[in-house]
Amino acid sequence: MILKSININKFRNYNTLHWEPHPGINFITGFNAQGKTNLLEAIFFSGLGYSFRKKASDVINWQSRNASIKAIYQLNNFDMDISIHINQDNGKKLFINGSEEKRKFLPGHFGIVLFKPDDLQIINGPPSVKRDFIDHDIGIIEPLYLRNLIQYRRVVEQRNNLLRTGERHNDSFQIWDESFYQYGAKVLAGRIKLLKKYIPLVRKTYAGITGGLEELEMKYLSTLKITDKTDVEQIILEFMSEGKTRQREEIYKKQTTFGPHRDDVIFLVNNKDARYYASQGQIRSIVLALKTAQINLFYNENGEYPILLLDDVLMELDEQRQQYLLKLISNHIQSFITTTTPMGKISKYADRVYLINNGILREVI
Repeated sequence: MILKSININKFRNYNTLHWEPHPGINFITGFNAQGKTNLLEAIFFSGLGYSFRKKASDVINWQSRNASIKAIYQLNNFDMDISIHINQDNGKKLFINGSEEKRKFLPGHFGIVLFKPDDLQIINGPPSVKRDFIDHDIGIIEPLYLRNLIQYRRVVEQRNNLLRTGERHNDSFQIWDESFYQYGAKVLAGRIKLLKKYIPLVRKTYAGITGGLEELEMKYLSTLKITDKTDVEQIILEFMSEGKTRQREEIYKKQTTFGPHRDDVIFLVNNKDARYYASQGQIRSIVLALKTAQINLFYNENGEYPILLLDDVLMELDEQRQQYLLKLISNHIQSFITTTTPMGKISKYADRVYLINNGILREVI
């Protein structure tokens, strides 16, 4: 997939911008707070219909009440004309080739990989960060999984409301319990399916990054007793059994204490838990392996390489890891790489270099 052009209007610190990036590697340089991350955010927004930042409500320029992004993507030799209009009062509307559509039809679902500094939290952060990585970064390849996840979260929220009000034993709770088992089983089975495709790619990539000197294992820790061969019906039975076991605990804690929303992932380097024993270099290698495997997963599923967004992380990697990543994406993957650091040896990989100053973009190489 390739981003052929993008037009940004009143988005963050951009007044107007028309840009036709190179289909290869685009370096975006400049001092801090000039708009480098904002530009990546606009690309991400155009492809997926939402922001990767926690506070996305202020994407509209403070001097305006409306913002818009228009982009043309090339996918499977066809062009997709994307138009997104954002209004402070009425939210946003998405158009694909002139027709209003839902977010799930945007081209980013065929592959946008974002690599940002706080991705290191995937390794040593809380379980919620790891679940979000599976659900949003990897789960995007399975639309049915995402739909089941949305339903599951709604069921858990309602179930928790009933637990808080002490209605654990009424008929209404039994109905929500059944939905909890059904959707929980579907989500868990979906995660197992995703990870069975993904984990071997991570393992292989990490071995390549370390020259075969280290082994990485990624383990999913479920609150249920499952195996990677467990089907949905079997998981439902496990849910029901676990629900009976945890009745007293849930009444006491007034919340749902098991299910996919409470699960975790751990990473083992040479059989040692990376949270406690991995060096900073090893943690960066793991994250690099996760993102590289994500690229390969998108390619395996869609037959096309995704777009890669690297937000000020390349200089976090040592020279060996920089070279590994840049060689991987050369001639295959359209990439957008922001940096505040002089590029030195890596500039030979750049197809274009741009400088951003106060929301103004100009080509320098």
